[in-house]
Amino acid sequence: MMLRFAHGRPPQSSHAVGSARVSAAAAKRPPQPWRENIEALTVAIVMAVMLKYFAVEAYQIPTGSMQPTLMGQDFRPDGDSPGGAIKDRILVDKFSFHMRDPERWEVVIFKYPLNRAQNFVKRLVGMPGEQLKIQYGDVWTRPDASAEWKIARRPANVQREHWKAVDIGTPAGGASWRALEGKAQFGERSAELSGPARIAFSAHGSGSILDTYTHGYPQGVRAALEAQGGHYNSNRNAVGDLRVTGKLTLGAGARVAVVLGEGKRSYRFNLAGPTPGIEVGWAPNEQLDARSVTASGAANASGEFAVENLDDQLRLEFGGWELVLPVPPAADQTSSVTLEVLEGSASFSDLHVWRDVHYSAGSHATEWAIPAEHYFMLGDNTQDSSDSREWQAIYMKWRDAPGGAAIAGNYRGSPGSGYRPDSNPIRERGSNGLTTFFRDVYGELHVFPTQDEVTLPQGEALVLQPFVPRRLITGRAVAVFWPLSLQYSAYRVKWIR
Repeated sequence: MMLRFAHGRPPQSSHAVGSARVSAAAAKRPPQPWRENIEALTVAIVMAVMLKYFAVEAYQIPTGSMQPTLMGQDFRPDGDSPGGAIKDRILVDKFSFHMRDPERWEVVIFKYPLNRAQNFVKRLVGMPGEQLKIQYGDVWTRPDASAEWKIARRPANVQREHWKAVDIGTPAGGASWRALEGKAQFGERSAELSGPARIAFSAHGSGSILDTYTHGYPQGVRAALEAQGGHYNSNRNAVGDLRVTGKLTLGAGARVAVVLGEGKRSYRFNLAGPTPGIEVGWAPNEQLDARSVTASGAANASGEFAVENLDDQLRLEFGGWELVLPVPPAADQTSSVTLEVLEGSASFSDLHVWRDVHYSAGSHATEWAIPAEHYFMLGDNTQDSSDSREWQAIYMKWRDAPGGAAIAGNYRGSPGSGYRPDSNPIRERGSNGLTTFFRDVYGELHVFPTQDEVTLPQGEALVLQPFVPRRLITGRAVAVFWPLSLQYSAYRVKWIR
């Protein structure tokens, strides 16, 4: 039997009727834009927090501990007078370290172990479970006390960041070189020699090349720093790790060499002549075997060259060669650079002399044993960096101290009779006598009468704490995206190596 629908239409189901009623009600409901805006704002905040915590964040560099890799410099001699500043803005990748552990030589962001309310940026140089020392301006490591020390060599991209130009700008006198013997004509970064002739690098002044604070800075920044005055422990150490680059044009039959001095040693890089290559002349008291390496074939008549003494390894690049010759460590780091033309004539152009970062040892220790799950940090500005070499915890105890136990904080001693803004602790005299202001490792400020302090035994009040636990490392610096400073010729847009 076939059923027919009344009036020729099928009946609506109750579900369809209900949907129609809801749709009609919704059509009559007034719009609620405030609700939609709140929902959108809430989602945006949640996404921003998640992005900041897990993925990427921007920071401003406030201090100079990583200069010139990262700039955080004020150019005000007294802190108040008119001047300028370059404070890099950097992007930090916070995602990678959720997936892997940090690696040596990365520039990392971490919560400072002695004041976890602060974020620090340093270069990671020491790995968990190894031993580390600073000697002859280099970082040395070994897995344990039974192994030999080895220099921790930097990857090429990191080393490029660490080469500091010694001769930016034109020095007094108009040239970076001076004649020692023979005929030579000089330009700003050029020299023409007719053999026999010998010239010496002189843009740094006389004597050895030193760890001058302003080396490596753009010319505008360098001039501002020199005008500012103090040079932050500058010129304390001779630097033996050098690099010389330029372009060489050879005359017929020319014999040419670049000679780097390190102490009483002589590292001779023969660019053209009967035996192109590297020769080492030892100091009389070293009594070491002769050491050399030579190239096969003749060099091009002209081309770019580079010679370097870096981390106890000599390197020559010229005419398609790349020669490497290891040498033993040299305790005497006094250095010099000379160019020689023994026969014929040669022209040098675009000459540059670079020096490596010279790491200075800490005032409290020169060797460290790094615990598991901890890391050792250094600033690229080794002359003016609060890093693992110097960190000390101060433990204080006073009557009515929370829990009745000694509390740890970051020790920042006061210079002379005054104090820095970041001194810890600070003791000030008021109407009620001396009051102590002490900030603990969690950033909490404690204020109490100085007379209530409890004297701790020697060795318990000040304790070296040079290491950063893995859990406090939050990200790695990947790029500088600001500022651009025409005033100081600093164009701060780059990847961070």
